[in-house]
Amino acid sequence: MNETHSHEAPGGIGARPSTTILVGGGMGVAGAFLGLIIFLTACFGLEGSFLFSPLPLVLGAVGLVVAIVGAIRGKGTLDDTQVLGAMFVCLFGIVGGLLEMSVRYGWHVLGS
Repeated sequence: MNETHSHEAPGGIGARPSTTILVGGGMGVAGAFLGLIIFLTACFGLEGSFLFSPLPLVLGAVGLVVAIVGAIRGKGTLDDTQVLGAMFVCLFGIVGGLLEMSVRYGWHVLGS
């Protein structure tokens, strides 16, 4: 009468993402948070923090490439939402880095 029942699906709940997608998403998160930190320090009057503006761009771009490579190599073993989430966060880092670089180098983005 002592039967053990497992309440999870065979093979775990959902597909386990590949480590390359996790690394790419992690790089995107790091780039987005670094861009936010740079922006907030500039808001407090330290415009010299824009010196580090290429870092979120580089982290986001490399993370995007790593996530795409992980999606191509891990066919059939992952959900599309995992790849989409990693790419979305990496795009935050790329766009934020480009906007901060526009402030640093004086690019006119919005036609001012």
